[in-house]
Amino acid sequence: MALNILIVDDSTLTRKKIRRIIEMVNLDVDSFFEAGNGLEALKILDESKADLVLADLNMPKMGGAEMIRRMRSNEATQSVSVVVVSTESNTTRVKELLVEGVKDYLHKPFTPEEFRATIQAVWNRPQIETSDVSEALVRTLETMVFLTAMPMEEDLPVPQETILAEMDFMGPRNGSIQIIAGLDFGRVLAENIGNLDAPSREDACDALRELSNVTCGLFLPLLTSTTAESFAVSVPRLQTCDDSSQWHAFVADSSSVVSNIEGNMVGTRLIMKD
Repeated sequence: MALNILIVDDSTLTRKKIRRIIEMVNLDVDSFFEAGNGLEALKILDESKADLVLADLNMPKMGGAEMIRRMRSNEATQSVSVVVVSTESNTTRVKELLVEGVKDYLHKPFTPEEFRATIQAVWNRPQIETSDVSEALVRTLETMVFLTAMPMEEDLPVPQETILAEMDFMGPRNGSIQIIAGLDFGRVLAENIGNLDAPSREDACDALRELSNVTCGLFLPLLTSTTAESFAVSVPRLQTCDDSSQWHAFVADSSSVVSNIEGNMVGTRLIMKD
């Protein structure tokens, strides 16, 4: 698909150089837009459709960081891909921008090959499904508590008391992962994690929180197309239910995946927000 690219830099020569490099590496481009600062860029974004913004950070009137923050707070522009193209060497500042949703950082000067590789990696984002969350869950259980996934069986008991854990992730892509399991399975987790003889309900909830944390940590790298991308995550939120209604509502969603973990049914779901 041809891209509409907005180049934001206060140097006319730099904008021309970036455009020339884009033409050299034969990227499929439909339209070019140019802006000399963040204010001009936001005006262009209000009036035209851009798929990709290449932005410097240090510019007069409005720098790249403020422009990116305003883009992310505007529903119309929050999903537009941004790559920072700058001489900025403050790694803390760069990491903050990556958490805010910048796709990658390209340090000036750069070669045409580096530029092409970065843009292609950013634009060709991997397709992710709930099954990827399920696989991360299985890997977590195998390494953290030595529980293994087994083939699904038709007569597995439906959890009668359930715990639903949900974690949000924010960054280059935004969404949440959900894990639901029975209270009894939560107690099994707590026994294995904490070496407890008679885990309480609270112990089971704590175990589901920890399971969510580790699963999310294994899953998020699958969302990134470059090594520079990073995420912020929320604290796991829990919903408990004293009957099977929460379980039935969860698995009724076609996007949910159910796994058999040594005779216990555990459900996962991925919710993407971009």
